[in-house]
Amino acid sequence: MKAMNLPTPQLAIPPVAHDPAFPGAERQVEFVGPPGVGKSAIYHAARARLGRQAIYRTVQEGRLLAATASLDQVSPIRRISYLSAFQLPRVGDVFARRLAAISSEDSFRQMLHIHGAFLECCIEMARTGFGDAFARFARLPIMLEQLRDLHLWNRLPADVQILQQDALVQKGWASPPSLREAYFSSVPKPGAVVLVAARPGVIVERLRNRGRRISAHAGLDDNELHTATVDAAEAFALAAEHLRRRGVPVLEVNGEDQLSDAAEQVAQFLRIRIPQQEIG
Repeated sequence: MKAMNLPTPQLAIPPVAHDPAFPGAERQVEFVGPPGVGKSAIYHAARARLGRQAIYRTVQEGRLLAATASLDQVSPIRRISYLSAFQLPRVGDVFARRLAAISSEDSFRQMLHIHGAFLECCIEMARTGFGDAFARFARLPIMLEQLRDLHLWNRLPADVQILQQDALVQKGWASPPSLREAYFSSVPKPGAVVLVAARPGVIVERLRNRGRRISAHAGLDDNELHTATVDAAEAFALAAEHLRRRGVPVLEVNGEDQLSDAAEQVAQFLRIRIPQQEIG
């Protein structure tokens, strides 16, 4: 397959003025791209190359680490109960998030107040974004939980980073075009972004072969799906432009490359991030 000529990331664009930080967001690396582009496969393959003992952790691992750091704020009896619950599949993640969230509620509310412009974008996106009314409004609590996760990352050990494949930057593609400038200009800045791109025709073929579609694609024929895919690609190109301007490193990966090649490109990018941060 002929490789796409993807543009080289431009990381020297000066950040915009008045760009309030969301402490904890800098700990997160987000994988983004149009639905069906292959970012999930690249995410898992890159994680495998980094190894289980690497500083890069999953969201679930991050919540557990944040909760463990919060255990000193509960009674000894409740501490034992929480530790037991943490060992249970899925249930452990629920209890970890609950403990970590309760212990940081006040500071989280203060942070939301500072980022009112982004919250307004989220509300408008629920009203006018892609998908039916239920799908749009269902995004609001999910986005709030992701903001809470960003806040929890402040409790992580200093050398831990989180890899996320469906976070706030990714959610922005479902907003109407008129809202995207405001959304990507105000979304909490991640530590880095991996943008996976492919030709729309390739993505549509993958979606057709996969046999399932997200709610925003429900009921679309192939031509409409192609149009929606082009629109999503334009949204992520805009996201990359705004994030670079705000000082966020963006790595562009060809989703049509061999999975092993794409995964190694991402893994190498992630390996060199931390030394650069320490030097900076």
